[in-house]
Amino acid sequence: MKMSSLVRFALLALPAGSAFAAGAVTFPLSVASSTDVHYVCKGDRDITVAYVNATNGDAFAYLPVDGTEHVFVGVTSGSGARYASGRYIWWNKGDTGTLSIEGSRSPLLADCNARK
Repeated sequence: MKMSSLVRFALLALPAGSAFAAGAVTFPLSVASSTDVHYVCKGDRDITVAYVNATNGDAFAYLPVDGTEHVFVGVTSGSGARYASGRYIWWNKGDTGTLSIEGSRSPLLADCNARK
């Protein structure tokens, strides 16, 4: 199991009031809600994003980039929800999303629409 898969499992499986430890760092985190959303993007590319909201207000998105799973952390945005993982940015607004590399003009995934 990949480390990011372990992180996702730990985030989704934590009971209220518990803490997640990764090495020497402990994350006090209680999951308030989680959901998986399947998107169909431009070029008939599919992606599934797992969203995790913590009771302390932190938000995470878990999605693959170039075949590798990444944990994205919710960051400040003017509109919609913006998540960052290193140089990667996932923007989500309503039922749409875009995956890009920060500073790049061309998105990796564009016109992603949630399928229910």
